[in-house]
Amino acid sequence: MKKKTQLTLEFDVIRKFEKTLTTANELRTGIFAPIDKISANSKTYKDFLANSRKRTIETSWGKTIIKGNILTQTHRDLLDCIITDAKEVKELEGGAIAVYFSTTEILKSYSGKSNTNTKWLKDKLDEIQNSSIEFKQNNTDDYYSFSIIDSHAFSTKHNSFGLVFTPAYRNFFEEQLTINYKKELPKLLKVKSALLKSIIRFFWTHSVSSSMDILILLKTVGFPLESVRMKQKAVKEIKDNVLLLEEYGIVFEPKSKLIYSKNSFENSITFMSGNPNKKLIESKDNK
Repeated sequence: MKKKTQLTLEFDVIRKFEKTLTTANELRTGIFAPIDKISANSKTYKDFLANSRKRTIETSWGKTIIKGNILTQTHRDLLDCIITDAKEVKELEGGAIAVYFSTTEILKSYSGKSNTNTKWLKDKLDEIQNSSIEFKQNNTDDYYSFSIIDSHAFSTKHNSFGLVFTPAYRNFFEEQLTINYKKELPKLLKVKSALLKSIIRFFWTHSVSSSMDILILLKTVGFPLESVRMKQKAVKEIKDNVLLLEEYGIVFEPKSKLIYSKNSFENSITFMSGNPNKKLIESKDNK
């Protein structure tokens, strides 16, 4: 009688969606711009329109192209709230992931007070749904093309609002290193500056202390550096908020223009690795 050998353990993608919020690469490649809302007069938006509604960012982690809409920290905040406050997460036929939630609870989590502006929430989800992302990861052959949201609507079956993540995004999420900062989210949502939010989120993707040149960091989070004035404005915003950043274990060093992460969130920021079986299956199928 042949002995059965279990080569791999089953990977639970639902648990990954329940226990983490986003992929590290989404926060390291400027997918969610360091702004709260779009200004029609900004150079970033004018360049976006001139480039056929495309925004391209290249960082040391890879090249990202966002099409359709400019996604902002507001969009990231809402996705974080939805996943954090989800009533249920389930896998649908075809590989999509459905998340069910209360719009009232999400709006309250986002704003910190009672809010019934569901039209605004739906409009923001529409903007995410009508956007697509291409990501080419550096130092690998990995290339991804996906929209994050497939659909969103009220579900009478679940008696709650439902959001469906696309199968393509599910595959991306499943393969990537993901991060959980749910315990820190209520405090992060109180940060008024979108630039500071994007910097905090970026450093949270690092499990050890790290540092980066300030201009490279600004480029990484997608801050527009088309003029000296814009650079000066960003550096001033950081300098004016050094005490707030220190609450997040981040120090601004004026002389060297470096920002350091003290790695102060070992117990509240956690990570989950990508599915170790998926690439093995894909490699086998490709032979």
